Amino acid sequence: MNKHHMKKGVNLIGYARAEFGLGEACRLAAKALESAGIPFCIINFPYSPSRQNDLSWKHKEAVAPLYNTNIFFINADQMYYHYNKNSLKRAWFINRYNIGYWHWELPNFPIYWNENFNLVNEIWVPSQFTFQSISKNTSKPVVIMPHGILVEFPTNMNRKYFGLPENRFLFLTMYDIQSTSARKNPNGVIEAFKEAFKKDDGQVGLVLKVNNSNHFPKELAKLKQKIAEYENISVIDKILSRQELNGLMNEMDSYVSLHRAEGFGLPIAEAMSLGKPVIATNWSGNVDFFNENNACLVDFYLEKIERNYGPYHANQEWAEPNIFHAANYMTKLVHDRDYANKIGLNAQKTIMSDFSPKIIGMKYKSRLIELGLI
Repeated sequence: MNKHHMKKGVNLIGYARAEFGLGEACRLAAKALESAGIPFCIINFPYSPSRQNDLSWKHKEAVAPLYNTNIFFINADQMYYHYNKNSLKRAWFINRYNIGYWHWELPNFPIYWNENFNLVNEIWVPSQFTFQSISKNTSKPVVIMPHGILVEFPTNMNRKYFGLPENRFLFLTMYDIQSTSARKNPNGVIEAFKEAFKKDDGQVGLVLKVNNSNHFPKELAKLKQKIAEYENISVIDKILSRQELNGLMNEMDSYVSLHRAEGFGLPIAEAMSLGKPVIATNWSGNVDFFNENNACLVDFYLEKIERNYGPYHANQEWAEPNIFHAANYMTKLVHDRDYANKIGLNAQKTIMSDFSPKIIGMKYKSRLIELGLI
């Protein structure tokens, strides 16, 4: 292998401009590489149905890899597909050390994705949970590399900007209709809120931020029907820029995720970094940065997935969060502000001390040095 003759550094290959979770993960990786002073360039991979308007790393883009190491922020199912079509250029892989940064949200990694291991030398995963899932299927190194969290929010966006009421305790939940509502379980959040508060309770509100609703008008109509009688539940379905999204999150009092499965739980960590008390299912990727001092841990039981939802197949299991437990937390946060503040402050400390771009960048660095790549 002549990788030693190539410049030392990282080619970050992923959805660098796309406005969805994996795109954000790729941009966070850029931040981590930059924080650690690792030379890198970005190859924007445009094959995603999401909007491609995030140009924050455009200045680092290149048309072809410049360095000896590739890190692909492209999920396993997509890699082989694009490699075969040559939209992921085969030449890019040759004589380089190839790392696949992969997410997966269930306990078992699909066997029919195993051929993807042939494309990479090692796999990086964001959590203990994804490590358990993916490492069972391969003898190649699997290394836990969490996301480095940084939420830069604009100071000029208040609640009025988003058309939201001032003097209420506002809960936020966000989901992308594309990444299957069944997994993100916004209905669970709506049920918990209805359990906790009356439909005309003017002290509280629930905000549902929905992405990609324009592709799924039927689902959106169903959602609006479900909340029609509740004047304190609102939907934001227009497309927000990343800055606006961060601004929205910062204006909220609490973030709620009654997910059935998460590979990492990026919005959960982001809300925590802003000092928000988070209510979330105590299972899967988020448990790595979750404890009873920095979050509201919702009980659950594991159940078989009832049918196929996209890539999530019926032969696996995921969590069914306890709606009443979540509702109790909602009430507690509204009525016990000291508790809410303490949880939020501890959350912020956890993310800043263990999951900052600088800390994660150092993890990247020590692994790449260990491999003799930089």
